Amino acid sequence: MGKAGRFVCVFIPMVLTILSLVFQIMVGLGGTNANNSYLSNIYFLEANATIAAHNSSLINFPSNNMTDPADKTASGKIILENFYAIGLWGYCAGSGANTTGSLLALGQTTAQSVDFCTAKQLHFWFDPRTVWGFTGSFANNMFTNDLNNALNYYEQTASKWISTLFILAVVSTAVEILVGIGGLFSRLGSLFTTLASLVTAIFLWSFTILATVTYVGLGSAFNVALKNYGITFYLGRTMFIYMWLAVACSLVSGIFWAFSSCCCSGRSREPAYHKSAMAERTPYTYESIDGPAAQYHAPPMNNVGGRPTAYEPFRHGN
Repeated sequence: MGKAGRFVCVFIPMVLTILSLVFQIMVGLGGTNANNSYLSNIYFLEANATIAAHNSSLINFPSNNMTDPADKTASGKIILENFYAIGLWGYCAGSGANTTGSLLALGQTTAQSVDFCTAKQLHFWFDPRTVWGFTGSFANNMFTNDLNNALNYYEQTASKWISTLFILAVVSTAVEILVGIGGLFSRLGSLFTTLASLVTAIFLWSFTILATVTYVGLGSAFNVALKNYGITFYLGRTMFIYMWLAVACSLVSGIFWAFSSCCCSGRSREPAYHKSAMAERTPYTYESIDGPAAQYHAPPMNNVGGRPTAYEPFRHGN
């Protein structure tokens, strides 16, 4: 196939692996910058509290006039932002959320104004009881047993594994890219890259599936318990697109890495006529020589010097 063919075999999975890493980075950047409207729109789950924040008849919430994120109460009453977008390391909140549709419709917030994003936190989990200041008998009535069980699982298990698997997926993808450089020169390098790709796939698939199941289930539990209070949860379209695109690129690149480890040698093929000529020659045999030298004939050895016997130069008769 030659060096050019070898380069093509390695170039395709290398590009796909780099794209997978880029998509993973976008997942990690979601919900980390209040000044970047695009990044603040990358989230797993959004709580739309617009109705609750502006309708005091539901649960005695006053109008949303909060200017300081640290100020959670006014005159002893709870103040809500219009939306809370939950990311991997924290959440962003603000006003102007107009998300519509069902949880699984992957609604997207439009015309929103982000007031603040929380500081990044490892193993972050969103606790609405703490964020919204719900305490006492009111919180007990609002948060059912099913929702409390879901939040406990989210806090103690899911949040820790989601962030850990994400970090492992990013690191293993970066290692795969570095090892993949060696795949340009040999099939052995591609073999090692294939193994690295397998490890990446395990971490990335585990992260994506766990995050998807966790936030779909958590959103459903929230909607069952809180929808009557004017708070509705929606999945973030952009976040899930990035996650599954990262998985798809990783899967396809792994297939190409495996192909390049067994089918793209990088060696140039010898011409067919050269192979046939070599095959016709048998080692340790003599071949006839064409040319003037072939016309020379040695004198017969049995008739030299007029003698009937063979020529013996060192024999002298008496």
